[in-house]
Amino acid sequence: MPNILDHVSQAPVLEIDDLPRSATRKEWFAITRRIIQDTIADMKLDPAAETEVIEAFTGAGLL
Repeated sequence: MPNILDHVSQAPVLEIDDLPRSATRKEWFAITRRIIQDTIADMKLDPAAETEVIEAFTGAGLL
């Protein structure tokens, strides 16, 4: 599996001011899933590598 960090932009992933301070646990999981999905989409992997990355995150319960 390719190193995920090789394909991630150096731009900040989180803008702290945009995140709710009083979010529930369920809301934080939704925020985390959105960040992971956006990061994978920005990685521009070939289809086989992308499938492998998605399976890894899905297996960990993050997608």
